[in-house]
Amino acid sequence: MYVNSRPVDALGRFVQAGPACGVRLVRLVELDEYNRYTANPLEFDADGDVQVDTDVTLVVTNLAEPADQAGQLDADTDAVAVDVDGCWIICVRQAGSAMFPAKIASSSGGAVYSVREQKISAAGVFSDADDTTNITAQNLAELSLGPGAAVDNDTIVLVTTLTSAGTPPTLMYVFDHPTYAKYLS
Repeated sequence: MYVNSRPVDALGRFVQAGPACGVRLVRLVELDEYNRYTANPLEFDADGDVQVDTDVTLVVTNLAEPADQAGQLDADTDAVAVDVDGCWIICVRQAGSAMFPAKIASSSGGAVYSVREQKISAAGVFSDADDTTNITAQNLAELSLGPGAAVDNDTIVLVTTLTSAGTPPTLMYVFDHPTYAKYLS
């Protein structure tokens, strides 16, 4: 049986749960301290274009980041801020891992490779992405399967970006290519 249910507006229900509070669209200006940022309110003009109110500065706390570490959000990030007892709160997580196709340029030994980002044409043909350089990526399959350098040059792989847990975090590139699968048949 099909039941037509209305979408749930979680933010609307949150706002209704307490006394009247403010909700504003804000643009982050810079990191203030830990998970707090300075921000300017955003408004829409009569044409629907976004206007930044630089006369007003708010301090917003990002609940999606630890309160004892420096925040990682970029300036010019837009967010919805909710006024909770006089404190402006946002909840913005870092974007998930980015993935992109890459071509193996060379092996650096072990599970480490130089790869070059690729773009794909409408006809399905891969070519080097514009303004790209070789980056270093690790093959996760080789980290536990034995000697490396088993992926052939010019092989297309799907590379994932990961952020390390270090302070400051570093960007790492990995792919998972089953190098020895062709020998198991």
